[in-house]
Amino acid sequence: DFMKAELRVAQIIDAKPVPKAKKLLQLLVDVGEGRHRSVVAGIAEAYSPGQLVGRKVILVANLEPAVIRGVPS
Repeated sequence: DFMKAELRVAQIIDAKPVPKAKKLLQLLVDVGEGRHRSVVAGIAEAYSPGQLVGRKVILVANLEPAVIRGVPS
């Protein structure tokens, strides 16, 4: 099943806290070719939004879309 995961390198364009959630951040990532995606990550206790902007991350690109705390991911 791991081989089915489509992994991509993405750069974080913007990061902000999810309202009423102390562990969640909403990330806007550039996945290449000018495409942007919104991703919710449970990393707010380890990183502040300012620390993440400009960083590159690995994104599992073929997960089903979900709405987490009212934020599309």
